Amino acid sequence: FCGLQDQHMAVFGGMNLMDFRGKEQLLLTSEEPLAMVEQLAHYSPSTPLIAAHSGIPHDSGKVHRTPRQRWLEGDHDVISRYQAVSQLAARAKRALLAADWPTLGILMTENHRHVAALGGSGPENEHLIDVAMQAGAWGAKLAGAGGGGTILALAEDPEAVGRAMMAAGAEQLIRPAPSPGLTVTEE
Repeated sequence: FCGLQDQHMAVFGGMNLMDFRGKEQLLLTSEEPLAMVEQLAHYSPSTPLIAAHSGIPHDSGKVHRTPRQRWLEGDHDVISRYQAVSQLAARAKRALLAADWPTLGILMTENHRHVAALGGSGPENEHLIDVAMQAGAWGAKLAGAGGGGTILALAEDPEAVGRAMMAAGAEQLIRPAPSPGLTVTEE
């Protein structure tokens, strides 16, 4: 299974700021707002990112289940951390638009700190993030649910950071680049 972000990214492609406030269901219902998606790729066509896959499979539904349940129960720590993540996203957008990579890296790392505190990381993610930071990354965070999967690092020299992560056990590297998303054609 995948979440709202995964589905929206597959459809819209590119690099987006997504706002899901008030959205609870994957289904379209008249009671809930549509997601808001702001495409940002044209503002930053060459972001110095490298992605490293840990090789560890994970089930995002299992990773997210506990924080979601805690959110629904009104857990103050979960709510305040996700509010902080929302504020970080707004600041990260400004840093991205200004190509202020050191600031964006700090914000990525801060985002990861909140998500990891809610149980959304794992030892493999933390190891690759530590290696990326030691190799000179401005910032690093998990991409997705955690518990394995992929991390993103932002670095002046993404290739050098990627080599360090491969040497530390990453299974695969990817240089993320905006893609067009879903295209509908008539036959």
